[in-house]
Parts: sequence; structure tokens; C-alpha cells
Amino acid sequence: MVKMTTGTIVLRLWNGGWLKHNCFGFAPAHSDAELIEKYVGAPAFQETFLRSEQDDRGTHGPFLADRIKPSDFVPLEESGLEHYLESVNLSLTPGEDEAERAKILPHLRKAFAEGGRCYILKVDERNKDLFHDLGWVLTLFREFLFVFPERDRLERFVIGYD
Repeated sequence: MVKMTTGTIVLRLWNGGWLKHNCFGFAPAHSDAELIEKYVGAPAFQETFLRSEQDDRGTHGPFLADRIKPSDFVPLEESGLEHYLESVNLSLTPGEDEAERAKILPHLRKAFAEGGRCYILKVDERNKDLFHDLGWVLTLFREFLFVFPERDRLERFVIGYD
């Protein structure tokens, strides 16, 4: 049984952008990979992240859910966090990217400070071949999972733009 907090938008970013946060509770896993596998297999994984009443079944963000595998989540060390975020266009104006990153970083750093190990979804908005019919609506989609030492919970942060 998966326990999930209702996803909340913790930050509004540039025009139409957001940072969404969820927590998931699971039975303890033996490894990070096993916990991520539980997450990908859970009904809560299927979410469009759109504000509409779109049916979430079979989707994960812009993607068909069955096209995302647990192995698509790859480790990201805290030392690489800023570099990774610098590779993401968070606004149309380069100077504004820095301001948007400054809003996001404290949330992600807090999860690291609490002992979380980070995994990012290596597929993103550029992988249009994995999209569902309305996937194009999310012009930005970046997902961060934090696994904690007890391996019985995940925290998910998604940066999106729709």
C-alpha cells in the first residue's frame, strides 16, 4: 500500500512554471532500486501533472507511463545539482533563469540535508517519442526523487511548465 501526500505546488515560477512536491510512503525496501521500482509500479506514479481534469491513467507527466522504467531514474549527487539545473531553461530570459534556480535550490538542498539520495528522471520534455497525446502541453518536465535512509519513503519534486 502506497501512502501519498496530495501534491502541492510549492513554488510558482516564471509565467506558467511551477515546482510540485509529493511524499510517498512504502513498505521498507532493501535497496534504492527496489523502492524506485515500487514507485514506478504504484498507481500514484500515473499523474499528468496538468491542472485540467485530464484522466491520469496510463500517463506520467508528458509520457506514457509504461514507457518509463525504474532504470530511467539515475543518481544525481548534490555536487552536480546546480550544474544540472543550469542545463534547464527555466525562463525565456537567461538572466531570469538564475533567479528561478535560486527559488528551486533551497527545496532540493533541504532534501539532501535530510539525508536524501537524489535520482533524476533521465527522460525529459525532449523525449517526444515517449509522449502521450497531450504530452506536448508540458514544455518542461524535470523530475527529482529523493530516497531516504530507511527506504520507506520518497519525496518527489517536479519542475514543470504548461
